[in-house]
Amino acid sequence: MKKFVTLMFILNSLFVTSLIAKTIPAAVTSTALAVTATATAIVTETPPADATVQSISSTSAPATKYSIDIKTDYQEDSAGQVISNKLSLKAKQTLFDNFLAEAYIRFDKPMSNENLPVTTEVLTAKFQYVNNYFNITAGRAELTKTISTLNFFGPFCTAGQRYLDFVGFTIPFYLKAGIPELEEIDLPPLALSAYYFPTMFNFLHTSYDGSQEYYLFQVRANAEIAKCPSQLILNVGKSTSDYFNYSILSTNPAIDISLSTDLGNHFKINLSGGVLNTSLFNDTSVIAGGIELHNFKGWIFAFDEIIFETQMPFIQGAAAGFDPQKFPWFISVRNKIGKFRYGLAATTSNNDYTFNSLVSYNPNFVPPFGSGNVYAPEGIQFNGANPGGAPCWYGYVGYEY
Repeated sequence: MKKFVTLMFILNSLFVTSLIAKTIPAAVTSTALAVTATATAIVTETPPADATVQSISSTSAPATKYSIDIKTDYQEDSAGQVISNKLSLKAKQTLFDNFLAEAYIRFDKPMSNENLPVTTEVLTAKFQYVNNYFNITAGRAELTKTISTLNFFGPFCTAGQRYLDFVGFTIPFYLKAGIPELEEIDLPPLALSAYYFPTMFNFLHTSYDGSQEYYLFQVRANAEIAKCPSQLILNVGKSTSDYFNYSILSTNPAIDISLSTDLGNHFKINLSGGVLNTSLFNDTSVIAGGIELHNFKGWIFAFDEIIFETQMPFIQGAAAGFDPQKFPWFISVRNKIGKFRYGLAATTSNNDYTFNSLVSYNPNFVPPFGSGNVYAPEGIQFNGANPGGAPCWYGYVGYEY
């Protein structure tokens, strides 16, 4: 009953915040939003199919796509309960001579009678150069579907970090002549990629002396098998310094492989497995998998997507300072009606195999070192299961225009 009342309160708050948002000046729609955001790393992410420019060439005129999103959400986890209003600004622009730019900024204010505090997050700020032979990316970006097929657990080769600053180089193989369509840029039939991360840590622990550098190499293949779109992603990463025994920054290679197949354009099966430190293969091996039911809006009005995932560590018992949770699960439901959207999510995860719960063998190196598991579609991090292992909860309603 308590959660029902809370969610009703969220619905009511959404209408209030949407009215307030109408007073935002039109200046935010300027194409400068995507251009002036300073980028230090970039990601490969599928541009919208309805973009104005349908191919990349030196004669393409600049085209901009922007959106404003207002959301009221409720989150309950080991850190407590919070109800927040979030305002997000997104802009994408196709620039001249094969250049693309994207920015995604979010403002978050917990509910109270004050105008503060407001947290500002730069989720993405990136540039990308694309031609038929190679792609170069630079800036901050989301890695969710670039290096893993899962939506919550993983990516194991980045210790759960989904928003990172990096520079990447990709050689795509389009297997056909001519200029690629926009939707092919980030998902070519076959691609070889290399990524350089100056640091993998949060700002508190970041050092720019080269000791925290991380390199990631990837082979990604996309194909249609028996009329089912399928994907294979293989990642191999290596750090320059040894910080942990049971994570990716150990100077030993880390390996992550993901598989995905979409049956009938409605039932997607996602699998992933990783070894965070190949010198401790049994102790740092983990597999995760799940199903993704999507495109149901025409059948069931109440929801369009359901995601379920779980994770299983290989380690038997517990190692010194490392005792991963057995079979934590994650589930989410979301839908969009016109420009309104809503969703619910729950998990029992304690953020194992991420930088959030990791402990270093150096007692002077105090956690947390980064984010935990992230609910990718909404960019929300849970702070661990509730006391006694009770699930964390997240619910939201939003309006995008």
